[in-house]
Amino acid sequence: MNDTELFEATNKAYDMVFKSAVELSCLKAASDIGLFEQLADGPRDLETLARATESVSARLEKFLITLQQINLVEQQDGAWALTPFATQFFAPTSQHNNLTMRPFVEYISRLSETYYMQLADVVHGQIDFTSLVPHPPTTRDESLFYETLHRSNIHFVAKLLTEHADLSNVKHIVDVGGGIGDIAAALCEHYPDIAISLINLPSAVELINENSAARGLSERIRPVVLNMYREPYPKCDAVLFARILYPMNEQFSTMMCQKAYDALEPGGRIIIADLIICNQERPNYDYLSHYLCAIGMGFSVLDFKSHTIYPDVLKRVGFRDVTLHEAYDHVLYQAVKPAA
Repeated sequence: MNDTELFEATNKAYDMVFKSAVELSCLKAASDIGLFEQLADGPRDLETLARATESVSARLEKFLITLQQINLVEQQDGAWALTPFATQFFAPTSQHNNLTMRPFVEYISRLSETYYMQLADVVHGQIDFTSLVPHPPTTRDESLFYETLHRSNIHFVAKLLTEHADLSNVKHIVDVGGGIGDIAAALCEHYPDIAISLINLPSAVELINENSAARGLSERIRPVVLNMYREPYPKCDAVLFARILYPMNEQFSTMMCQKAYDALEPGGRIIIADLIICNQERPNYDYLSHYLCAIGMGFSVLDFKSHTIYPDVLKRVGFRDVTLHEAYDHVLYQAVKPAA
């Protein structure tokens, strides 16, 4: 490496060792002492904040200075306040409810303590991955845990779909593994004539119905309980895979696309919205955090599949007119089942 390359590599190496440790530990501590909640309604002076968080004032001040350096807090007229960045992603209220990191702070912290920091033992075969909450979920509370995570970062995939999905002649969508219906609701609000059958587990049905009712969409979003890998999908004129296929290997992805083809009426459409997970210039750490868990599993279909396989997969299954849109670190593939 020349000096320029060496300097860039040095910065990357420092980030690998120090950045993640500092940021996650600070987020976890700020969450544990209730700092984000205490500052959600506006600035507070140090002593008031120390009393509210039951902290030692001098130590809290040093902690706040650290948080200031990583853009989580700022000073306003001698008081401490959340930055707009922290307000969006870590405060209890958010302008974009589907774009918050709050549920992930505790989740990733717990995984770090119980699993990630033991990866050497995992690789040696001495530790297996065990879910923090049973998976697949069988109770409402278990489903709520996972659905809270899943719905917390779908703002941009919903935006990609409402901007570029071709649903002009679609009346009935089957949303495969569609969470508790936030993406389905966004599509219903954007396309007033569509109805959606949302496939999920029995433990999520009540959550889906509650979410749909809260958004006035109970008549248009209907939960459907079935095994999305084994059972046939309801007949429809569009099948949506929104951030479902991206981690699956080519064999599983092909199987799922075939199931969609079989469910579609002639002229129906398949819609695949996926995260981009194979750009080594910009590693997808969200996906990597899940892939690390697969190391400790006896069997996993997780893979680093390039989205560029989809045109061939879709054509092999029988689809035609494959199109691609790419935005917001996602891809959107669409294709049509030929008319009879």
